[in-house]
Amino acid sequence: MPKLINRNPKLSKLKKYAVAYYHGKIRYFGLHGTPETLTAYNRFCAEIQANPAGLPPSEEKNVTVRELTATFLDHTKANSDSTNYSFYRIIVLDFLHKLYGDGTPVEDFKPSCLKRVREELIRSHRFARKTLRR
Repeated sequence: MPKLINRNPKLSKLKKYAVAYYHGKIRYFGLHGTPETLTAYNRFCAEIQANPAGLPPSEEKNVTVRELTATFLDHTKANSDSTNYSFYRIIVLDFLHKLYGDGTPVEDFKPSCLKRVREELIRSHRFARKTLRR
């Protein structure tokens, strides 16, 4: 029977973030070059070495809607024009954070929640109804 070897994934830089690829998934550790990032990466590697089955360690931290939208806005600012960024920023900051920015986990954000955000956008009269398609 072959011996299982748990090798640590390489810490890489993706734009301004430190990431590692492990079992086909990308793992974010924070901004590249910070001491907190190195600590998180070392903790992740220790979890890999402590797991003899070679399975990926379970996520301890649940990602919130606010964290996900902040990452989305960073991506949009870097990869789109200022008009689209302004539009997304209004939707995210004024509506999505008002309704679900209080620490709601992403796992609890269902399609019905997105429908509620859309209804709030329509009710605000800031956007034309045909802009917000069904």
